[in-house]
Amino acid sequence: MKSLVTIIKVPYWILSPLTQAKSFKGNPIIGSKTLNTLGLHVARILLSRLSFSLRQFLLSPMMTRESRREYKRNGFVLFENFLSKEDVIAIRADIHAYKGEARQLTQGDTATQRFLLDETTLNTSPHLRKTAMNKLLWRYLNYTGGKIAAPLLYIQRIRNGGQPGGADPQKNIHSDTFHPTMKAWLFLEDVTEEMGPFTYVPTSQRLTRKRLRWEYRRSVNAATMDDKYSEKGSMRATTEDLKKMSLPSPRGITAKAGTLVIANTNGFHGRGQATAGSSRLELWAYSRHNPFNPFPGIPMPFARILKNTAMKLFWTRADKKAAAKNSKASWHLIPAKDMLDDLTP
Repeated sequence: MKSLVTIIKVPYWILSPLTQAKSFKGNPIIGSKTLNTLGLHVARILLSRLSFSLRQFLLSPMMTRESRREYKRNGFVLFENFLSKEDVIAIRADIHAYKGEARQLTQGDTATQRFLLDETTLNTSPHLRKTAMNKLLWRYLNYTGGKIAAPLLYIQRIRNGGQPGGADPQKNIHSDTFHPTMKAWLFLEDVTEEMGPFTYVPTSQRLTRKRLRWEYRRSVNAATMDDKYSEKGSMRATTEDLKKMSLPSPRGITAKAGTLVIANTNGFHGRGQATAGSSRLELWAYSRHNPFNPFPGIPMPFARILKNTAMKLFWTRADKKAAAKNSKASWHLIPAKDMLDDLTP
């Protein structure tokens, strides 16, 4: 049976270098020491950058020149007062009234809690709908993601230090994957240093010779590192690594409620160290596509609904598989009150 499964996977393994697949350990082609010594990982980085640059160039009218320059210079861009104080209050009231499905992922001593902004939720949450359908927000997310595509949108709450686990691995500085990707945070409360702010190494998204050399050296033995996250393609970088790449120290991005932060998470980033018991609330956006497709896409009105449906089907399947083993899925269901119990409108 095991041999049959391996045979079935072979075509996928062979084609996977042309996709967004990133796991060195889980894929004998992407993780091949021989192929990476010959430059497979570096070739994927270079080709994905070329495609991304072309897509972003074609989408450049979606963002002002000043903001584009900031994003390309630092790897992230901030829009203060993207939401007014009144908008934030109204959105928080919608969230406070939410009674639907919520999910939680525990990593170390940190819990990430989310609910998806799907049609069911937006139809009963007018202020959330207004924000989720904001055309300016979509233009920004499409440009920074290098694709005309519907991002997945969630309300997210990160609770620090409330779990019995060890250290939170997301507080280690890392790059999400080998190609440019977009994540965004629209903060729904003031974020201070004590709350573990989103932290970024400015300019680390740039593909310098030192960064490329670091990627090459890591890729050769990436499948057998003593670090499961790096083995899966999300490279961790130490303080010494950053120095070798001539990069600055990480910067915690504190912000007022209503601030929008968009980042290229191919750059090095992580969660900031936080006071135990603290949390932060945000609208969180995520977008990742085939990095080698040079075409920026076209508007597809139903894409958002299809993506949300696919996400919910994925969760349902994961729930069933975990239940069959008398366990819970990584992203498991929790009562909405567990996410919002102490949240004030």
